[in-house]
Amino acid sequence: MRVLVTGAAGFVGRNVVSALASGSHDVRGLVRSRAQSDRVVARRGTPVVGDLLDPVTVPQAVEGCELVVHLAQSASDSLVERRAVRVGGVRNLIAAMARAGVRRLLVGSGYWVYADNPGTITEGSPLAPLSISRINFDTEEAAREHARRGGLEVVVVRPGMVYGDGSWFHEMVTELRAGSYRYVEPGENLLSPIHEEDAGQAFRRVAEDWRPGETYLAVDDRPVTTRAFAEYVATQIGAPLPMGIPREEAERAWGPDLVRLNAASRAASNARLKQLGWRPSYRTYEEGIPSVLPHLVGSSLSR
Repeated sequence: MRVLVTGAAGFVGRNVVSALASGSHDVRGLVRSRAQSDRVVARRGTPVVGDLLDPVTVPQAVEGCELVVHLAQSASDSLVERRAVRVGGVRNLIAAMARAGVRRLLVGSGYWVYADNPGTITEGSPLAPLSISRINFDTEEAAREHARRGGLEVVVVRPGMVYGDGSWFHEMVTELRAGSYRYVEPGENLLSPIHEEDAGQAFRRVAEDWRPGETYLAVDDRPVTTRAFAEYVATQIGAPLPMGIPREEAERAWGPDLVRLNAASRAASNARLKQLGWRPSYRTYEEGIPSVLPHLVGSSLSR
């Protein structure tokens, strides 16, 4: 099928393009500049230069597609700009899809929408979206609202902590090497990682086994504490073991919402995704992290 992926040059987006292309799908990748087009071509996609907030280029990108995957987000620190791309962008996509007769929309979100949970999180667990995660949740809701009116089929994928060559993991490795990385003490809260390639394949599996209205968590098979995860990465790259930061100090430096997001425990289940036949190639962070570190340490971080 022909699929449009927004944010196709981004961290998760480029892995989704690769995964869909490996399934012999015709993948269009929406990018904001010609400089980003090469990243889509390298992943066997066809770049489409445009802007989600442009009423002209969005319909052109959507035309002829059978599925739209919304992953685009702003790199800005401004929550206003992030909201414009995520929420405003999905509304523009939906309007263009309606005109083009495209019914299927797959929204990429994140598992930070869930509340701090001492047990195991499933798709129906309590939510507590804050800050950046509130924007992801509102993006989901904007899509679901249109689905409730009819004419649109929506599925949501909520990946866990996607690690690989980009985003937060790139920053973590950089800060660990510099000795500046800190976790909120005591660092015993659980996170659920997933390798970037497995995240891409999760989106492909959901796209191919389409079940309207569903939500899927995409995580690997074993949660890990924040502290143990950071210490493992530090050991792998030969960096000093990271130190914790008292919660009160972290709130002054980062703000209370980000501290609450970072200190929450989210041991998530991938059982529903596995029901579709998906399995992570890297079952745990210990299997997956060594596969991504050589490129990070040997190239982009050495410059």
